[in-house]
Amino acid sequence: MKNNLTLDALVKKKEQLEARIQNIKAKEAMQQRKDETRRKILVGSYILDKHQKAGSLEKLFLELDKFLFKPYDRELFGFEPRKEEKVPASSPESVGGEYD
Repeated sequence: MKNNLTLDALVKKKEQLEARIQNIKAKEAMQQRKDETRRKILVGSYILDKHQKAGSLEKLFLELDKFLFKPYDRELFGFEPRKEEKVPASSPESVGGEYD
């Protein structure tokens, strides 16, 4: 009987530890996504500033027009929707998908 209580206690402790491990992993993954989003924002801000100072914002927007495929993304920059909705295999949209 005592062994059974000890085993039950250990199983319960194991489940609690596994739950804590999952919680920590989820927090770490969330922080990594936040960090990646922050990096993208900073890089985008840098590129916008650089092109603005160089007077080449129009060139940047021409490149974005070629790069963006999702209707919502294109709308953010005032671009017309693309006639074809297929996403090329080499585009970031076909690789990743969702934004952070």
